[in-house]
Amino acid sequence: MKASAQGNPESHGIVADLQSLKLEWHQFLEHMSKKSRNFMATHLESCELEACRTGGIIEIACCRKFSYEELLQERKLLQKEISEFYEMPLEVHLRYDAEKDACTREKSVFTLFSELSQTNEVIRFIISEFGGELVY
Repeated sequence: MKASAQGNPESHGIVADLQSLKLEWHQFLEHMSKKSRNFMATHLESCELEACRTGGIIEIACCRKFSYEELLQERKLLQKEISEFYEMPLEVHLRYDAEKDACTREKSVFTLFSELSQTNEVIRFIISEFGGELVY
């Protein structure tokens, strides 16, 4: 059984088990890819199941703003797919996690070169000995 219910499902007493949902999360993403919902699966890869609440509510945190916005537009379809896969009525709440986004944001070439010139000893030696600098 994938959820414990207090009463019948209509009473909104369903409490999904977060650990169980997380265990099958990658299978769900594969399932979505096989159903030709690659765009949704790709966006969900940057998201994390965060919490399960009474009433079958699951909270998903997205660490990419673009993914959050795209999934928000397709929330009803996502909710339907998740409910079918986990075989229980679930309500999806999406949240954008700006803090995680800042930590995982891809660095530009300019930022990478700048960091490299400050942290790499070989690069620093070449710059100090030969008076060179990294050209981006």
